[in-house]
Amino acid sequence: MAALLAQGRQLRALSWLLLAAALLALVVPTASPPPSPVALALSLVAGLLQCYYALRVDFDARLFQAASEDEDSVRAAQRLDASLLALGLLKPGRAGRDWPARWRGARGLMVRQAVSLSVQAAALVWAYGRVWA
Repeated sequence: MAALLAQGRQLRALSWLLLAAALLALVVPTASPPPSPVALALSLVAGLLQCYYALRVDFDARLFQAASEDEDSVRAAQRLDASLLALGLLKPGRAGRDWPARWRGARGLMVRQAVSLSVQAAALVWAYGRVWA
């Protein structure tokens, strides 16, 4: 699980490039006609949303990696829940979930990260679509 979630770092890196391209296009418009500001803004918002999900996915990847180093998976889950509860990062009713439920939640975050990246890229293509036409 940790190895798969670690792939979110590659999505994050690509998103940072797209985010930089959108910011550069807003700050230094060089194309004629200029790219759509609405599409560039959408790309920026999707990029920031992707950054949020990237942080969550990376956090989960590190948690799963640390938990996998414990030989007793039940004890690892209990320690993980206790730590997250103490930090205020886990609602009390969510403690005690089994590993498949945790995996579904983490995978859902990674899917949201990928969708945000897709929207970000599509908006950037849309922004320049009228420039290339």
